[in-house]
Amino acid sequence: MSLEFLSADLVRPHDGSSPVFRSPISPLLHDAGATFVERAGWEVAASVGSPAAEQAACRQAVGVADQSWRGKIELQSAPESVAAIAARLAGGPLHLTRASNHDDVWWCLLSPTRALAVTYPERTPEVRARLEEAAADSDVAASVADVTTSLCSNAVVGPLARETFARVSALDLRERELGPGGLAAGSVARVPGIVLRERADTYLHLFGAAHAEYIWTVFLDAAESLGGRAVGIDALAAGGPGEARG
Repeated sequence: MSLEFLSADLVRPHDGSSPVFRSPISPLLHDAGATFVERAGWEVAASVGSPAAEQAACRQAVGVADQSWRGKIELQSAPESVAAIAARLAGGPLHLTRASNHDDVWWCLLSPTRALAVTYPERTPEVRARLEEAAADSDVAASVADVTTSLCSNAVVGPLARETFARVSALDLRERELGPGGLAAGSVARVPGIVLRERADTYLHLFGAAHAEYIWTVFLDAAESLGGRAVGIDALAAGGPGEARG
């Protein structure tokens, strides 16, 4: 069974134009003077006022970037079915505290009955189709849902990224507890969230879209107190300690 939520690639033109998907953070980014590009049907902030300052923040302190346009596809089924589908698509078994990056897609086991694939928007239709095909082949009922628009995400990048989280959450993100590829779920700024450590100094924080503006404000305040700032995808693509990808 496939449950379709709002998916940018499924939008069809009307009267010669197609709507562009916007993150709940877009109004705040517009107010901050951000410049935008379109990426696979999404409005994406390329810069938030000063490319040079943004790159410096990611190298020397911390940058916070809206990544709500990242694709998120959820699989739910019985534990044996989730495990079998994950092993087939993620290149091996998944673990509750560690995500697997296979073919540039992050595969996250959120519970024995729930897995999440996180990808870039250009790949979202393909990953969703592969999950739907695998779910259809399963002997146990399985559901696939595109939850991209209901789960927002921010990248927190730079040498002070972990300190930024420490100011808003009690999650233990120390190296011995959450190395690269580590996955942690819990309260972040008093909101249920998921933290994926993509690289040494690059964290992806996922949370419900209803809390997007609040989470953004809390993290931006924490980052600015450490000498950081809001950044766009150009600063992430420019690299730095964690060589984050935009």
